[in-house]
Amino acid sequence: MHKYMLKWLLLAASLLIIFTPISGQATTPVTLEGASSLEPTLRVGILSNQQTVHISADSTFDLVAAGTNTLLGSFRSYEAVTISVNDSGFTINDLPVAATGINVVQKKDDVMVYIEQYIHVNKRRYRGDIGIHRTMGKAGMTVVNTLPIEQYLYGIIKNEISPEWPMEAVKAQAVAARTYALANYNKHKADGFDVCATTDCQVYGGRESEAPRSLEAVNDTRGLVLLHNGKLITAYFHSSSGGYTENSENVWQTSQPYLRGVTDYDQNCPYFKWEKKLTLAELNQAVIKAGYNIGALKAIELSPLAAPPIISSDRGVSGRVKTIRLLGTSGNIEISGTKFRSMLDLKSTLFDISVISNEFAKPVLASTEKKLSQPQISFALPTLDNPNTHLVTGEPADLLVINGSGWGHGLGLSQWGAKAMAEKSPTGSTEYFKEILKHYYQGIEIKKAY
Repeated sequence: MHKYMLKWLLLAASLLIIFTPISGQATTPVTLEGASSLEPTLRVGILSNQQTVHISADSTFDLVAAGTNTLLGSFRSYEAVTISVNDSGFTINDLPVAATGINVVQKKDDVMVYIEQYIHVNKRRYRGDIGIHRTMGKAGMTVVNTLPIEQYLYGIIKNEISPEWPMEAVKAQAVAARTYALANYNKHKADGFDVCATTDCQVYGGRESEAPRSLEAVNDTRGLVLLHNGKLITAYFHSSSGGYTENSENVWQTSQPYLRGVTDYDQNCPYFKWEKKLTLAELNQAVIKAGYNIGALKAIELSPLAAPPIISSDRGVSGRVKTIRLLGTSGNIEISGTKFRSMLDLKSTLFDISVISNEFAKPVLASTEKKLSQPQISFALPTLDNPNTHLVTGEPADLLVINGSGWGHGLGLSQWGAKAMAEKSPTGSTEYFKEILKHYYQGIEIKKAY
């Protein structure tokens, strides 16, 4: 056996993840017996539940029936084709066709062999193949872009981080994005694809989302993935932590040894500090809209924010709110910080509460009762033993002030922190992205998967 082939097999065994060869269909992780150094492909759901889509291509192309490859129509380069779906099935340019799904087969022009040629969907260009099938459980259709994972990453990076940032930060993002995609293979299997093109997975925009430095970062890190104990990690990333990242169990309830809170260097993020003001009436309305029937808000329970690392039942190690209690005239609720963030459209769960009462503002402090105002509400205030309870009175001029830090869930790679680290990397370094990744993901290895 050639020594380089032996080296690859040993590496594959250490990764505990390998992929089947590319065959026009999306590959999935397989057991060690199927070892291959070929790059896997990925099925990306780019559109869902559409009634109509518009298709064209940079070269001549065919539309064929999925499964049977029956020719449904041949078209010239750049010819616009409209595909629709109704209760009876698919139509192509308003003509019914016998097909349960439709595949676009591009015929690459030999004269233009050195020029990239794309399939266009709703006037956006895509590498790879395009397939269309009925959306599971709905009346519309789903459009799937199948392509090699490295080309998928080309259309990811610009949407997640500025490609004009220092290259070591962009490379760190590329490795994290690759790892996240591979770890989420078949996330949307029930929908007929692997990953979606939105923030539920990663934001993918095809050729229109590519940039030269994005491609450079992907190419320079080709095949590199993040492992912990030989397995792919779920490489979460976010914009800015607000100074300290969070432990995974305080956000998603599952403890992961590689997602531990660490010091962040994101102080230059425009959202490192932010503020939101709202009246108590607006807060009451948000509580009602979220489906909670607790009457008029009379008190809030939340411990004060301190410097990390923090040990608190209602806050994570970074200070992010895990739970917050809202006490009303008809009942009380304890909700997650993530839910409270969603209710009020906050940038993160790392926040503290203040009240502007007429002409002054006071921060929320431990061992004190803080009175909040409730417009047009008049009732006897209860006696509450919790020193972190903040009472509601009847002063209509008061405002709730939420002072927060960072943007995102705070797990894993901080993009603004990565930027700051990359700006201080040794001159000429092409491997510093690994130090960035090892800072934000604890105890990991960085290895080539293919």
